[in-house]
Amino acid sequence: MNSELTVLQRQKPVGQDDTIRMLLDQSKRSGRAVPIRRAFVQDAEPGLRLVTRPGPFPKLLRSPERLELFLLIHCVTASADWGVTARSETWGRATGISFATNGTASAAVSRHLARLKDLKLISTAPDGRMTRITKLLEDGSGAPYSLPSGSDQGTRKDTYFRVPFAYWEQHYYKTLSMPAKAMLFIFMAMRSPFSIIMRKDREFADWYGVSPSTVNRGIAELKDKGLLYEFVSEQFLDSASVFGQNTRVRWALASPFDLNVNKKDREAAEAAWTPEGAASTALRIGPGVPVLARALASR
Repeated sequence: MNSELTVLQRQKPVGQDDTIRMLLDQSKRSGRAVPIRRAFVQDAEPGLRLVTRPGPFPKLLRSPERLELFLLIHCVTASADWGVTARSETWGRATGISFATNGTASAAVSRHLARLKDLKLISTAPDGRMTRITKLLEDGSGAPYSLPSGSDQGTRKDTYFRVPFAYWEQHYYKTLSMPAKAMLFIFMAMRSPFSIIMRKDREFADWYGVSPSTVNRGIAELKDKGLLYEFVSEQFLDSASVFGQNTRVRWALASPFDLNVNKKDREAAEAAWTPEGAASTALRIGPGVPVLARALASR
């Protein structure tokens, strides 16, 4: 994204990139990333037993403009009351909802805001001739927003991932399809150095409220764009297989979306790739992997 204005003519609106850059700068986020609770992508039922369910995220996948509106609202809302007031034309240009300057942008943007309100992700109120937008908790419960602590001692509601400004500045918001965005956000929400995906396992798609075809198409596009790579392919015991074993792939996100690995997992992953770590891993998992089991038995 250019650092200079691309349009300098009077009586002509600036473009989408310039509008987004203005909003990102307005956010004054020193880390150049916006935190989003994991519950937005995958929430959990209350109770002692962990039961997960899809968050509001899959309900935004049919509208890229609405997803961008949600994300940019989270970028710029101020901590005083977690609200923001801006012209409809600004939201329209930034999200691609409307580029009109004749007053019709308001109705178009209002329709998308109404849907976010239906999902209990925001609330709105008149602010002079404009609208004040206040973000709510990302789980769709309608609860007031609070800054997630990310503490290991907190609840699952405190766990969050970060969307880097590079998502907009490097134009991924425009170049990625919705299946690719779906998988990108799911992987970021996992906050793991690698993620296990079994391509034919419908359970994974159900966990996040997406279809198996979305999973496969999204992974293929992220790989093609160099944003996702196969970390390792491994065997595992599988009672559903005629051979009693199967193969799965561990995937890892590439830069700039590899920023959501927590410190404990990052240190563990780095340790695993030392000679000592590799030997320890082989001894630990060897008995369950036929090839390694035979090698260990022959020693």
